[in-house]
Amino acid sequence: MSGRAHKGRRFGLAIAGLMALFGLPVGAAQAEGFDAAEMARGLGISELRAGIMLHDIETSPFRPLFVEFESVDLGKWQNLNVELLFDLPQSDALYWVGSPRLGLAGSLNFVGKESYARLSAVWHVPVFETGIFVEPMLGGTVHNGYLDNAPADRRNLGCRFLFQYGMNLGYEVTEKLSAMFTVEHSSHLWLCGEQTNDGVNRAGFRLGWKLD
Repeated sequence: MSGRAHKGRRFGLAIAGLMALFGLPVGAAQAEGFDAAEMARGLGISELRAGIMLHDIETSPFRPLFVEFESVDLGKWQNLNVELLFDLPQSDALYWVGSPRLGLAGSLNFVGKESYARLSAVWHVPVFETGIFVEPMLGGTVHNGYLDNAPADRRNLGCRFLFQYGMNLGYEVTEKLSAMFTVEHSSHLWLCGEQTNDGVNRAGFRLGWKLD
């Protein structure tokens, strides 16, 4: 097997593993010659993203996506974040709301704090021809954290399902590869009580790989 084919095989198996992680069918993903990337494209997956995130940072009350850098603890690189981005069918309705992609993401906390699964709309906005892009995100999460009566190092999150919004600021390194800084916030917007709306903020760096 050539080096190029070997790399393609490893990349395909990596995609198959991530698809299995999200409960997507992979069929005979382990079979020799199986093209997991082609199957992912057939399911509408246009991009794979992964990275590491700082957990439990603080953001400005009036600018919720602006990180308060004095709250950043570099010992809190605690979250592995993986996301699959899906192209949605073209329609007039989606066109009028900016033609977002659908992001299915999971964040696993290494030290037993809040982990989550997320489903959100992701809008890709290129900044002219610079390779820089901005991506607002809006959706919801389900988490495994405390709803109330949390210990001192945890958050009272009030509801099992939370609203989520965030932003990616990135750069397209090549036609396939991108790098980005991501910040995101999850909370219930006071729908489950004022005393249990601590919310969770995360920020970090991710890489993206386009499949199309």
